[in-house]
Amino acid sequence: MLGKFLTDAGYAVEFAGGAREGFDKIRQSKPDCILCNVNLPDIDGFWVARRVRTEASAVATTPFLFLTSENDAEARLQGLHVGADLYLTRPFRNDEVVAQVRALLDMANRLKTQRPMLGSDGPPSSRGSAFQGDLALISLSTVLTLLELERRSGHLKVTAEDGRVARIALAEGTLLSSDIDGDAWDPTTLMREVLRWKKGKFAFKADVVQPLPELARVSVGGLLLEAMRLEDESRR
Repeated sequence: MLGKFLTDAGYAVEFAGGAREGFDKIRQSKPDCILCNVNLPDIDGFWVARRVRTEASAVATTPFLFLTSENDAEARLQGLHVGADLYLTRPFRNDEVVAQVRALLDMANRLKTQRPMLGSDGPPSSRGSAFQGDLALISLSTVLTLLELERRSGHLKVTAEDGRVARIALAEGTLLSSDIDGDAWDPTTLMREVLRWKKGKFAFKADVVQPLPELARVSVGGLLLEAMRLEDESRR
């Protein structure tokens, strides 16, 4: 039924009955978006997400949407940790899923068009690759989302117009540590602060960073959403 709704909305849909078959199809057809159940006949959907996000090709950055019947906060957190962009719990309407797919594709397309705005001294896969830019031209939320989607490891330096400096260490697109002028901040509080910096510079340098255990990692996308939510509430 969901496939019919997606087809009627203009999307070409391919189906797979299990994790291994699905991952093989993903590698072959290179879809624009992946919808995956958490519970699958052979392996769980978390395995699929891990394999996708560590794939050495453009597939690693494909928007990924989890569908599940379990409203489990720990499972939702695990889904975000393994690289999912969204996690929808049944019951949901089919048109809601179609709208979320459209939003994910729009986000991915915006990032593709903005990626050339970043000056780079090497390809994303290169250990020494780096890029830098002006916050007045490209927002920090876009930069962080791009780093998460590309599963980057390295250090992001953000310099505000008033000279303050934020440093954010990333491991495979997840936050490892962060500080402002050398002082450690709560990640959500720091994210709220740096998102207010509308003028300044940023520079990312790729590097080998020892990742934290999976369940200790912090999702950049989750931090961005929480920081934006708190900012909206503070303005009311």
